[in-house]
Amino acid sequence: MKVYLAAPMRGDRSALANVKKLLQALEERGYVVLTKHVADDVLDVEKGMTPREVFERDIRLLEEADVLVAEVSYPSLGVGFEIAYFLLRGKPVIALALRERLESVSAMIRGITWENFRLVAYSDVDEAIEKLDSMLPGSVDMQ
Repeated sequence: MKVYLAAPMRGDRSALANVKKLLQALEERGYVVLTKHVADDVLDVEKGMTPREVFERDIRLLEEADVLVAEVSYPSLGVGFEIAYFLLRGKPVIALALRERLESVSAMIRGITWENFRLVAYSDVDEAIEKLDSMLPGSVDMQ
């Protein structure tokens, strides 16, 4: 199964350590993570990619992915776009937010009631991984 892991890139990257652990956990479980770059310390644009190249690559990866896992504890226009893009294609989205940041997550995201969307609060990354284990497509909770 191909996972699009989404996380803030240009804004507040306070959850980066959690994103790195999520990436590692997904790969250890045999998932193909298409967006390993979200866990990089150096941004793609700092490596020379143009915004257009980033957009085109990410759209291609969104189309290829089976499920989107988004870290939404800190605001990101890009992650919001990716979530909407995926949802409108009827694909499953799991949004993860640190419990202490849940009220800071966009009301638009917190208000999604579509069947292919789950917002999951977590206290630490181990809890997030445990919840992901039960929620990824194929499990009872996302069907």
